[in-house]
Amino acid sequence: MYECNDNDHNVVVNQTKIDSMLGTMDDFDMLLSKLQEKKIHLIVDFIPNHTSRQSKWFIWSEDKKGNYSDYYIWAPCDPSQGIYPNNWMSVNGKERAWSYSKKREECFLHQLEEDKPDLNLRNPDVQQELKNILRFWLDKGVDGFHVQNVQYLYEEQNLGNEILIPGKTEQAYGDFEHNQTKNHPENAKILQDWKSVLDTYSTKPGKEKALIITADDDLNATQLAYIDAGVTMVRVDPLSGHGASLGELMENRLKEVDFKKTGWVFSDKYSSRLASREGSQQTKALLTLQATLPGVLFNYYGNEIGMTDHPELPVPYKYRTPMQWNSNGTGFSRNDPWMPKNPNYPTVNVKSEEANGNNNSTLNVYKRLQQLRKSESFLSGDMKVFRDGDLMMYTRKAQGFPGYLVAINFGNKRVTESFYKVTGIPQQVKVVFHSHKQDNTAIDLSRNSYILDPYQAMVLEYK
Repeated sequence: MYECNDNDHNVVVNQTKIDSMLGTMDDFDMLLSKLQEKKIHLIVDFIPNHTSRQSKWFIWSEDKKGNYSDYYIWAPCDPSQGIYPNNWMSVNGKERAWSYSKKREECFLHQLEEDKPDLNLRNPDVQQELKNILRFWLDKGVDGFHVQNVQYLYEEQNLGNEILIPGKTEQAYGDFEHNQTKNHPENAKILQDWKSVLDTYSTKPGKEKALIITADDDLNATQLAYIDAGVTMVRVDPLSGHGASLGELMENRLKEVDFKKTGWVFSDKYSSRLASREGSQQTKALLTLQATLPGVLFNYYGNEIGMTDHPELPVPYKYRTPMQWNSNGTGFSRNDPWMPKNPNYPTVNVKSEEANGNNNSTLNVYKRLQQLRKSESFLSGDMKVFRDGDLMMYTRKAQGFPGYLVAINFGNKRVTESFYKVTGIPQQVKVVFHSHKQDNTAIDLSRNSYILDPYQAMVLEYK
């Protein structure tokens, strides 16, 4: 929403102004006021890694104007002779992470694209500028921030070469171990500083301002250090990680996270929608997984109705098509949307999901899951994880409340399971949720096994 000079709205010119294409600051103030009336919290993006080359900071830095000279990371180079400060590559392609400024006759660092020069976060003036941005929005009343590109905030100060992976050609970002440029230990320290700013605006327990980050695929020790730094939430993709099968991958992922500070996210504006990524046949099972895990659910709009990526638009715009409310392609605004609609909107939309009388439509399954999620054992209960091949199982149980067993068949074959033998739950249970049919059967597991078809999920309640 900030003043930018690109269609992606990630090349920030000024992070305290609203881009005129999206409205005015008065519009933002009205939005925030209406949200507060409805007791809805607002989290905004915070982009501390870089600015636009059109930012006045960069223009002044390029001119070596006063303290601004050191606002970015500059180094001697001569691209015409193939001489660069080091072998660092840009994250988003096969280009160098250094670009030459004819005006300054030096190279500036950009871990992302060339139009996003990296800020020098070791400069105290830059640190203060970023804190001022946080305070600007906190003074308006926002409830917290999602910090973008947190893994790239700091680099090694000596600008040393990164380690080339054996057998690679030194031509692309993936050819290197990013020991100099990714998840630097100082990232956690500056997150701690920003959280301290937020804490001065926290009025009482339970009213803390949120600082949220998104984790890499690999939840290594450095990522966990971000939790120790005091961030409120680490957004994690439950499908990222390692495993020979989806069931094994999930088992490994669930054993390595801190549930109290985990937010589960399948997709966002930079990645494929769930139905496109994993296939529509798995959507309901994966929504069941997301809704029944400990932690916070982050739903990317449209996943709850099975929206897919646009078949023709390029990345990342294919992920950002308007919400499909009805078969007319309207329902949100009288104005034309800023992005083309997905051509499947006449059949994949909210009204169709609600109107066909199918209690097991993707949207109705999603609604039933949100109702189930309000149960105390799902809100605060302990979790134990089990797996039998492609069958993923876990229990959720809060003391003094009914417990639940969640079972998800991630395989392509039907499974028959007694459940209590593997998990130790009581033999007397009741089906309280099924992803593909209405079922409230009471079952004696000592006498009856349960059949779960491929890519289906169910929840059993026990005392």
